[in-house]
Amino acid sequence: MSQFPNQPSGQPSGGYQPPGGYPGGGMPPRYPGQVPGHGHAVASMVLGICSLVIPFIGTILAIVGIALAISAKNQGYVGGMATAGLVCSIVALALSVVMLFTCWIPLCAFGACF
Repeated sequence: MSQFPNQPSGQPSGGYQPPGGYPGGGMPPRYPGQVPGHGHAVASMVLGICSLVIPFIGTILAIVGIALAISAKNQGYVGGMATAGLVCSIVALALSVVMLFTCWIPLCAFGACF
């Protein structure tokens, strides 16, 4: 037997109402702490640093890092992370090109290409 005789069985007690559906649709609201382009800036900086450290895949990471840094700046991000990602990626790409001309091309000229 139920503790509350007037309440139908299977209904929650205490006047609890289940929450309704989500209001509206589309994009979620922007919260005050969100900065446009911040995620791209962080990803650009991480890829820029990784492209300096990882030798062979660094060229691809540098190109993606440059694209993300430009995307962050186009979205209106004003901060040092996008600039740091852009600089690290450009330096890594330049080092990859220098390494290509100083190491790989002379090796291929002598028949030692992989």
